[in-house]
Amino acid sequence: MTQSDLPPGMLAYFETRAQQREQDIDEHLAQFTPRERSLIRDAAVMGYVQGRMDERARIEMPRDTPIMRGVVYAALRDSEGYAVLRGVAHHYTEPENNE
Repeated sequence: MTQSDLPPGMLAYFETRAQQREQDIDEHLAQFTPRERSLIRDAAVMGYVQGRMDERARIEMPRDTPIMRGVVYAALRDSEGYAVLRGVAHHYTEPENNE
């Protein structure tokens, strides 16, 4: 099934949701300083690259910005982790060692 096989209403819904996701990401990133956004971007990209190292020769790597935006959106959807990025904590604290 391709996009052209989908009903126009469904395509419009998908486009609206994509625009809403982009707006959510923009609004959330606006609360950070340029330096903080740079650190988020660097961490997101390196995490992605390191996670894909074994497949690197077989896939095309996306550009930095789509990687960062995807990571920010994924963090916003997580209710347990990423407290600083989600804006529920203002500084990072090391997790307790549960060993």
